[in-house]
Amino acid sequence: MLIKLQGIKKAFGEKKIFNHLNLEIKRGEIFALIGPNGVGKTTLMRMILNWDRDFEGEYLKEEGIKIGYSPETPVFPEILSGRQVLEYYMEVRGFDKSFYRKESVRLMEKVGLSLKDTRVKNYSKGMKQRLAVAQALIGDPDLLLLDEPSAGQDFLGQQQMQDLIAELKKDKKGILLNSHLLYDVEKVADRGIIIMNEKICREFTRDDFKKISLADMFLELAKEVRYEGSY
Repeated sequence: MLIKLQGIKKAFGEKKIFNHLNLEIKRGEIFALIGPNGVGKTTLMRMILNWDRDFEGEYLKEEGIKIGYSPETPVFPEILSGRQVLEYYMEVRGFDKSFYRKESVRLMEKVGLSLKDTRVKNYSKGMKQRLAVAQALIGDPDLLLLDEPSAGQDFLGQQQMQDLIAELKKDKKGILLNSHLLYDVEKVADRGIIIMNEKICREFTRDDFKKISLADMFLELAKEVRYEGSY
């Protein structure tokens, strides 16, 4: 077990986000976090990162684990190149300067970015998402929080991101994946949860996809709980 959350309650004012949420992520597995906009998926990631400590319940994690985070909307200094962005983050985190160049190039190649010296201002949204994943991999983290890593990417890019996530699983990393691309999730996730209306409405594993697609599962649940928002 890398992390475990038990009985988590979270609210913004009068609006309840989670009510007795339980979650556990293990090494070498891809755990999917599915739900409509606004149910708290990104908030949950912020809680795991200890950026948001205003909640009730118990948060346990393996001692000394390293966590990498790829945000849904990454923002980088646009005057820098992709390589320079990664080297900047390495410097901030105290890595030896002799390590920068080789590691920055390796990480960019790992996520499929070939334009190492192109300024970020010339990056597409999909390229920025890949750079965000690359920076999340700095320091070889045990747990990766990937928030919409395929956002803005074309079909080929989405397939390449699937392959990368599967490769990271082989490296025995735990991965928490938040994505609206349910087809992608179905291809890579080992298990996960669907959240609606403050609570987990369903837990699922890969075996469930033999009987029903994740998209159909989601739509059925939306009807059952009478969810009126947009996905």
